[in-house]
Amino acid sequence: MLSSEIFSLNVSKEPYNGRAILPDFALDRVNDAIYLVRQDAQLAYINNKACEMLGYNYQALIRLSYSDIEGELQDPDVAALWWKLSLRPEGIRFTSQHRMHNGEIIPVEVNSSAWEHEGEMLVLCVVRDVRELKQRTERYLQQEQQFRSLVENSPDLIARFDTDLRCLYANPRVLDLIGCSEEKARGWRLTDSIPFDEPGMQLFRLVSNTLASGEKSESELEARFGERAMVLHVRCVPEYDLKGEVVTILAVGRDITRLREVENEVRAAHHQLRLLASNQQERTEQERKHIAREIHDELGQHLTSLRAGLSVIGMQSKNPARVSSQVDYLMTLIDSTIQVVRDVSTRLRPNMLNMGLMPALEWLRDEFVKNGGCSCMLIVPEGKPVALSDQVVTTVFRIVQESLTNISRHARASKVSIIVQTTRDALVIQVRDNGRGFQMHSVRHDAFGLLGIKERVDMLNGQVTITSRPGEGTQLELTLPLKNQAYFPSATRDAG
Repeated sequence: MLSSEIFSLNVSKEPYNGRAILPDFALDRVNDAIYLVRQDAQLAYINNKACEMLGYNYQALIRLSYSDIEGELQDPDVAALWWKLSLRPEGIRFTSQHRMHNGEIIPVEVNSSAWEHEGEMLVLCVVRDVRELKQRTERYLQQEQQFRSLVENSPDLIARFDTDLRCLYANPRVLDLIGCSEEKARGWRLTDSIPFDEPGMQLFRLVSNTLASGEKSESELEARFGERAMVLHVRCVPEYDLKGEVVTILAVGRDITRLREVENEVRAAHHQLRLLASNQQERTEQERKHIAREIHDELGQHLTSLRAGLSVIGMQSKNPARVSSQVDYLMTLIDSTIQVVRDVSTRLRPNMLNMGLMPALEWLRDEFVKNGGCSCMLIVPEGKPVALSDQVVTTVFRIVQESLTNISRHARASKVSIIVQTTRDALVIQVRDNGRGFQMHSVRHDAFGLLGIKERVDMLNGQVTITSRPGEGTQLELTLPLKNQAYFPSATRDAG
């Protein structure tokens, strides 16, 4: 509202007939419409903003009375009350509606105050067109309604806090969960309301960090509401004013309890599948072991007995030459059969596995050198051997066996080394070659040899890493946890 002191500096000494009462340069720059109104509601002065706002030219508008613009003043009682209130020292401020030249009614905000000029009492009306403000207000209210409709029907927990950590808003999901009314929740301080346990302090740190840094923060909270345990993913987002300062913090919590339960169920199912696969593999190894023993012991013993019997027959025959020839042939056939039995038994499960890991690896090294024509160095710990379960020994043996098979088929290596190390809590096996190597990303998805190695290691809670580059060879490193802690210096055993 403009004061009379401002206008007193610009009042013309000329009689106030038309535009001469106030200079244009003083008031035409004002963004509000300005009227000077006599007691009979006639207009004594108007500025250009008034003409622009109502759609009149100056001559047409100055001939109207204020009641033609302000329709409510056509009632004498209302006009008398308006005049009386406007003459008070503090004037009057109110919202109203003014009629434009085209008949359209527009919302305005009016400040009326007394104005005395050359002995006559006038009313100075400063009128502001609030259509744009009203539209902005309506848009804001509409957006606020949309926001409320969204958050109040959201399954998420949504709350808004000011910079003093007082709650400005909490959606029904929050209120239902904590058992609180909207009136009671509005204004409660986060520091006074959260429980002083780990989830409560974690929520406090999230909101505080967002307020201090001006950046979003998120975390998972495990909270209990009555008898209900929940896992919440909470995300705090800063909200800024036009100056770029943080004024509120919006906290959104999503219930991911069921998601975590499903993940645990999947993890448990995967663990069960691994146990099943491990059990199946162990049963397969036991069956191989049993078949190999039966082939080696029973069938081999029978064939040996048969060979001995044939020898006796040959020595007791009346026609030694002829019988001896047949016996020699049968004995050669039996020797060949015995060797086949031994080979089949060895392929199923080498007897060396029953003697422990180190003898089994030495046998595997010797077989690789004999069949592959490549030198291979085995480095094993000296001293008292580490106590390993049959499952661990079999797993290590099969992985090294698979590695050596891959080397002989693909690596074109001239040197191979197998290094066995023990730490306080782990057994470490390394298989290295100086072959042609390969690109790790080019390994086929159906390379079940590598997948089998990884699955065997996973069953024992171990780790396996394979590194290779073209022209730089390949290294496989296997780490298995040990329950029995031991440490041995290493020794080198070479072959090739």
